[in-house]
Amino acid sequence: MGFLDQISKTLTQGVDRAKFEAEKFQKTTRLQGEVNEFRHQLDAKLMELGQRAYDLQRAGQISAPSISEMASAIDQLRATVVAKEEELKLLQSDTFVEPTPSSHAPSQPVPVTYEVTSAVPTQTSATKACTGCGFQMPATAMFCPSCGTRTA
Repeated sequence: MGFLDQISKTLTQGVDRAKFEAEKFQKTTRLQGEVNEFRHQLDAKLMELGQRAYDLQRAGQISAPSISEMASAIDQLRATVVAKEEELKLLQSDTFVEPTPSSHAPSQPVPVTYEVTSAVPTQTSATKACTGCGFQMPATAMFCPSCGTRTA
């Protein structure tokens, strides 16, 4: 058998295997979908049965203790859901309130020290008033330490 025949045989086997795996994947995916659909139908029927048992218990037509316990647990959960929904509505209706500049607590002055070296000229203790709140701050400050307003 020649080299090319061997490559051809290997390629054919690879193609056959890929085809087998693709068909297998397709079949398993389809079957898994069918299983999931039947499980969904089963869950729906169990939910319907549970709803009917709950309704019958509330109407007084069923008096099994286990069903009564489950019905009480369902009632508690429903009350909790209603309370949480109300809490959610309140939270969703809450709006942001802009603070007024006068509502700021009085700020403490920020101490500023200057290091004097021979290469840096001596700084003076000149101050300026903030245009936002009137706070007296060093003339070299770029932002007001009291309200945060950018200075000129």
